[in-house]
Amino acid sequence: MTDPLPPIRRQIVVRGDPGTAFEVWTDEIALWWPFERHSVYGPGASVAFADGRLVERGPAGEEAVWGEVLDWAPPHLLRLTWHPGRGPEPATEVEVRFEPVEDYASGDPATLVTLVHRGWEQLAEPVAGRDEYERGWPTVVARYGERTAEREPAEAVWLALRHSAGPNAPAEGSIFAHPDFPEHVAFLDRLRADGVLVAAGPLADDDGAVTGANGMTVLRVPDADRAAEYARLAAKEDQSVVRGLLTLEVQPWRVLLTG
Repeated sequence: MTDPLPPIRRQIVVRGDPGTAFEVWTDEIALWWPFERHSVYGPGASVAFADGRLVERGPAGEEAVWGEVLDWAPPHLLRLTWHPGRGPEPATEVEVRFEPVEDYASGDPATLVTLVHRGWEQLAEPVAGRDEYERGWPTVVARYGERTAEREPAEAVWLALRHSAGPNAPAEGSIFAHPDFPEHVAFLDRLRADGVLVAAGPLADDDGAVTGANGMTVLRVPDADRAAEYARLAAKEDQSVVRGLLTLEVQPWRVLLTG
């Protein structure tokens, strides 16, 4: 039995956080996909995700399903079957991952986008099929990169999340030891994975002790809409706040200078 053909792997770093990168790949795919070279109906066609499928529509209204969504996990993962111009069987698989990285040149958010195309053994002619996509994906990924670069960068919004002891906090001792405190750490890890966490940590009490009763988290998010969403998540998804271990105060922070 021969070894399976290796997957095709393409990567690009684009401007913006993973949420923006995911949105450009999914919501704006019709604006950058090279229909003149890689589509069923050619120039004048469009493509969009709808009802769990990626569907191309031709100029006369005809339709071709490119694939069915297997995983839709914004802002980090998109995975779908892949069979443009064919029926659902046989199908290969395309996975796109979005990971936050630091843009060392500007300090602005950036995202590493990794495309993996696998499953060539499903095709009647695996080698020929893989060779075709080996030549095609660089053009597609380059067009995607051009689209992200064309987007006008939104003005970043800074948020300060101030935490203090909640109604269910222990009367004595450190909040760090409470069984609900790991929920707070888990929420901070989520913010870090999303690429919006700048800093987080406890503040000293009036007597100089660090008990975890007071703390602050600083976020830098891409725009006002995303700021509102993270403010909501801080109140509804951080279970240490939901369960009353900590109380939350969200304050917009107008940052004028950074180092």
